[in-house]
Amino acid sequence: MSRLIYILLVFLCYGNISKAQGVFIIDGGKDKFELSYQSINDLIVVPLEINGVELSFLLDTGVETSIIFSLEEKDSLSVKNATDILLRGWGEGEAMTAIKSTGNTVRLGDASHSNFTVYIVYDHQISLSNRLGFPIHGIIGYDFFKDFVVEFNYVKKRFVAHNADSYVYDNCKRCDDFEMVFYKNKPYLKVLVSTDNNEYIPMDLLIDSGSGDAIWIFEDPKIGIHIPDESFKDFLGFGMGGSVYGKRSRIENLKIGKFKLEGVTASFPDTIYFQEITSYGERNGSLGSQILKRFYSTFDYKKKRLRLKPNKNFSDPFEYDMSGLVLAHEGYTVVKDFENNNSPVFNVPEDAFKGVVVYKSYSKVKFKLEPQYIIVEIRPNSPAALAGLKIGDLIETINRKPAYNYELSEINKMFSSEEGKNVRLKIIRNGVSLNIQFKLKRVL
Repeated sequence: MSRLIYILLVFLCYGNISKAQGVFIIDGGKDKFELSYQSINDLIVVPLEINGVELSFLLDTGVETSIIFSLEEKDSLSVKNATDILLRGWGEGEAMTAIKSTGNTVRLGDASHSNFTVYIVYDHQISLSNRLGFPIHGIIGYDFFKDFVVEFNYVKKRFVAHNADSYVYDNCKRCDDFEMVFYKNKPYLKVLVSTDNNEYIPMDLLIDSGSGDAIWIFEDPKIGIHIPDESFKDFLGFGMGGSVYGKRSRIENLKIGKFKLEGVTASFPDTIYFQEITSYGERNGSLGSQILKRFYSTFDYKKKRLRLKPNKNFSDPFEYDMSGLVLAHEGYTVVKDFENNNSPVFNVPEDAFKGVVVYKSYSKVKFKLEPQYIIVEIRPNSPAALAGLKIGDLIETINRKPAYNYELSEINKMFSSEEGKNVRLKIIRNGVSLNIQFKLKRVL
């Protein structure tokens, strides 16, 4: 495990590093506020203002401490009461330097906090932005959720934060209410999982809205948790310390109270990635955004209560990427554009056919910076691999359209959309342009 993962594990898992002082307060003494958010690969990204500077943060139920882990040179942020601290992970890992800052003024939507504690990792840049194609500066979880009852609407991409002391639950026949178990200020939920033998195994899963998968399961033969026979080795995601690998499969059923989900995609990370983080002894894995997006959800940390109600996404099939590609944002390319305000491109004079003619152009040439995407992972024996694509290939066009016309999240959804769909890529490899074509294929 890399040193970067050690750092974040210390932040995210050690409950005694920081106890946030103060609370978020809604402006004007109101009981609630509503905020629309950016949905990036079904992760919740919110604008968080720290001491007057707006940054983009993941809103994540699975973390306790608020962390800034990526600042660019153009980002100027002043923090208060900063002290250097040394952090050491498990084992013999080298101590690393970070900043603990207290007394900061923070705003999220219509709520503010006047004595906010944040940690800043500055020895190493931990950037998720290139993998998500969107700037992500940090992560916030418990520090926000502890002060509100938060209702999420994944369909409309917004949430409502209510004053926890005045919130009243309504009667809801389609809902199911659950008790969350908290360990070091992170919520866990008891579920039933059937892998591939129709027997249900009770599991305790971290509720992790910052995970882009459906479910992560930690293999444990001692209690009957095995990887199903039909599985494949794959890149599972980009963690705080780099790429995470393991096996992907499907589980037959997942029961959450009265709700039953079938054919759920499940990731089984290699032991090296989770053996150090199971500090909660009962934990068997994580429940991610591919599950949460199928419900209207209400998180009530104060009462340790979770309410779920199916939304229109509930019955959508669970699908893996069918291309075998993982792309990342890789800098920018300069694109020439024309602007003529609906005027004729050229003004043709009345004597255009008498002698030498000089045309006056009404078009303005503009140069724009557009994102570039590069291949960073390829699944062996996948359609992309068999077609000859390689890590490091720069994607120029997708189905004859410039790649920069797409958000990275749109490309990811396209590659998981429809088995048999034809994909035509124009790539640049070592300065040479190549055309490569393949069909999407369902892997399980």
